[in-house]
Amino acid sequence: MNQLYALYALAVLCAVGALACVSTPRCPELAGRWTNHEGQDFVFQADGKAMWLVKFGSSYDTAHFLYQTDCKKSPVEIDMHRFESGPYVGKMVFGIVEWSSDSSFRLRYESGTDGYARPKTFDNEQTFQFFSVH
Repeated sequence: MNQLYALYALAVLCAVGALACVSTPRCPELAGRWTNHEGQDFVFQADGKAMWLVKFGSSYDTAHFLYQTDCKKSPVEIDMHRFESGPYVGKMVFGIVEWSSDSSFRLRYESGTDGYARPKTFDNEQTFQFFSVH
């Protein structure tokens, strides 16, 4: 009888674990260089520092900033702040991220003064697809 209860408890735990995997957003490591193949690159470091590179002709404008992600949210949230240069100096950028694979994600963002600026959904016109640069 105890073996039956043990098997039942194990089955319940497995089912709960499977549901947790399904409901938890994918959140691979962001560290590395990412490009959208349209003149924008991000270089994320594991310590929360990053660079945003925007290509103009043969050169890049570079903005250094800090970032943090919240993988408990769905979609995953990213906050970018403390820009050292560029149009977002003194502003926050609130975004959502969704990974297509370990080497690709899509990003939508808006600037603002608080989290209410954060987009709620992805759309075709304001969402960027980024790919890992090896």
